[in-house]
Amino acid sequence: MRRRLFLFPIEAYTHGRFALLTQKGVPMCGIFGVFGARKAAELTVIGLHGIQHRAIDYAGISTTDGKNLYSHRGEGLARQVFADQKTLDRLHGQHALGHIRYPTTEDDPTRENIQPIEGSLGGTPFVLAHNGNLTNTGELHRKLDHCPMKTSMDSEYIVRLIENEYSGNLEKDLKQVFRMLKGSYTLGILFPDCLIAVVDPTSNRPLCLGELDDSYFICSETSGFGGLDVRFVRDINPGEMYVLSTQGGLPWQFGDPEGMEKKCRFEGNYYALPTSKTFGEPVDEYRNRLGQALEVHCPTEGADIVTPVPDSATWIARGYARSGRSGVERQVIVRSHYVGRTFIAATQAKRDSILSQKFHFAPHAIEGKKIVVVDDSIVRGTTAPKIVAKLRHYGAKEVHLRIGSPPILHPCLYGINTPKIEELISAQKSKSKILEESGADSLEFLPLDVQKKLSPNPQSFCFACMDGQYWHT
Repeated sequence: MRRRLFLFPIEAYTHGRFALLTQKGVPMCGIFGVFGARKAAELTVIGLHGIQHRAIDYAGISTTDGKNLYSHRGEGLARQVFADQKTLDRLHGQHALGHIRYPTTEDDPTRENIQPIEGSLGGTPFVLAHNGNLTNTGELHRKLDHCPMKTSMDSEYIVRLIENEYSGNLEKDLKQVFRMLKGSYTLGILFPDCLIAVVDPTSNRPLCLGELDDSYFICSETSGFGGLDVRFVRDINPGEMYVLSTQGGLPWQFGDPEGMEKKCRFEGNYYALPTSKTFGEPVDEYRNRLGQALEVHCPTEGADIVTPVPDSATWIARGYARSGRSGVERQVIVRSHYVGRTFIAATQAKRDSILSQKFHFAPHAIEGKKIVVVDDSIVRGTTAPKIVAKLRHYGAKEVHLRIGSPPILHPCLYGINTPKIEELISAQKSKSKILEESGADSLEFLPLDVQKKLSPNPQSFCFACMDGQYWHT
């Protein structure tokens, strides 16, 4: 069965029947799974720590001993939620599935919106972890209106559909469910006897497979493998279910990805860790190329210093400074790693509080200098004015902003927490107004056409937050 991919302009999603698409969703998350390893829960904590940059508010792990499922979930970083050895000791078994999540402002505070989510298939317990965002929740809600929902996450629709489609043939049932889903989903599904990794036909969110000795691992990014010396094997393919069991790995294809791939470009621009390899690309090399292209098209003549807004822009700044025409690389802004990423905080008040504690500056290297500040993107526009003001305070002669992404003009419907267009500063204000409010001497973004040319097979990437061309499967 082949599904077609359609593109719609932004207006289609903000009026009429598509308006529901932004109402529910799972924001950026991380998945880590283990099959066939001693102390699976402890390994999962280490794996989640390796992708903790993806989400910082909630963590959960479920395990199985081949018969029963055991779960623990909580608020905080993975190492905080699972800091107690007694908690880990209660998570029995050699198979595990972990999930980290950050909330949205639409979260229902009366429900436990922490994954993995529990379900039962013909009397067999299972849990599911989801990264992405479904775009047909209205349709699924009508189909499941008889099912009480325990959470306000769209992920639960997948669990309830799996329960409803039970026929005794797991492959057939899951294929039937996944063909009902539209939008973005990568999944980990843990049964007592198997762990299943799933990537939708668009491959909008990454998921990869690894192995160590006789054990198998799945993870949203390869950075989660590093702390365990797990060997990266390959990405889970678009439209693929990869089943890990005691018999090894078995791929089941449920969707034809031909002409459907829409890999999130923002993963490489901002979200993924530079040490990761995402969608087949080493992230550090890709960001270095972003920086070089940014300098070619948006140079800063006569600048002394190129400094990144750490950490995600570090490699972009390195590329920008490579030619030496627009200043030399010198990091005069240092990030504290004891606070989280401002972009993934749920509220503006929380983002401001984190930002005030996040950056430290080197006054001796700033005074009297013409400084180019390179950032990966401007989303809400809260960071740049504060950084520029600090650099002015420490005596910078000039401050120029160079942004390694095109303007973010449209909300993401596929899992990035930018659900409201009024929160996107480039959608609300002109470049000259953003420059004025930032207090910088100049501001330039990477041109959209250049961004697309930097992407291998650009038609296979999603640029919807930049160009408004949403896709619908």
